[in-house]
Amino acid sequence: MGTETESRTPSGESTALSDVADFFRTRPRLKKLAVAGPPYGVLIAFFLLPLLAMLVISFQEGQINGPWTIANYTNFLGSQTYLTVVWRTLVITVQVTVLVTIVGYTLAYSIVRFSRRATLLLLLVILPFWTSYIIRMYAWINILQSGGVLDSTLQLFGLPPLGLLYTQPAVMIGFTYVWLPLAVLPFYASLTNLDADLIEAAKDLGAGPIKTFFTVTLPMTKNGVITGVILVFIPTFGSFITPRLLGGTNNIMIGMVIENQFKSAFNWPFGAAIGIVISVVVVMLLVAGARGGGNLFGGEGGERT
Repeated sequence: MGTETESRTPSGESTALSDVADFFRTRPRLKKLAVAGPPYGVLIAFFLLPLLAMLVISFQEGQINGPWTIANYTNFLGSQTYLTVVWRTLVITVQVTVLVTIVGYTLAYSIVRFSRRATLLLLLVILPFWTSYIIRMYAWINILQSGGVLDSTLQLFGLPPLGLLYTQPAVMIGFTYVWLPLAVLPFYASLTNLDADLIEAAKDLGAGPIKTFFTVTLPMTKNGVITGVILVFIPTFGSFITPRLLGGTNNIMIGMVIENQFKSAFNWPFGAAIGIVISVVVVMLLVAGARGGGNLFGGEGGERT
């Protein structure tokens, strides 16, 4: 009896699954909703609704549910102090992005072209992600502070101490360390898809290593480069932990201003207004990256060759 029941159970389950499949097959719109609905629901619940809430708060005065106003935006965009912070943030972000791009692309190129242990090297690249962000920053404080690991090492070789902590170079070092894996991975992915025969053909036609790189390698990996640049630029522009811990009060970035409005000044509408402005900048960068060739949305950015 038990054997007969067990033999019928899979058949019953198969029939039920078949009925469900037939139900969705005859209703294509409902099928699309069932497949795309959950991820879109997550995006709406955890991204769009909080963003809309922040947008509403940004038009209120002084506190949540306060009078409606646009003063938060005019005060921010019309303040020389805040615009100076934005400019400093932009300069640091561009410098970090350029540095990470050069180091990351060189590292990814070396892994692809000259190493037989790519998997191990990629594991070492992403290994820092296994450690807490805050712990890594405090490790850098120990390294860069006056009398720290770096200064002690320099003194062993008779060199003067640098005392880099709370300087802009310290902030750039911290950012480079944190975001380097985010750049290496898309660079590596684009380089692995590069046809090596194209490089050999360029060399056969008389192109040197530098000309081959700029005429073949770099254009063919443009999507990965743009994607990596955006993945570094956006979080750097809005970061506040790294500049606060490594840069101190002398290297204030816009992310620190936003944090201060929410945690210290308790002026949430003003902080929300700044956040909305930064979000607009981020969206513009994403659109520009997609149009320029960064394959961020699953499309085919850039020109085909």
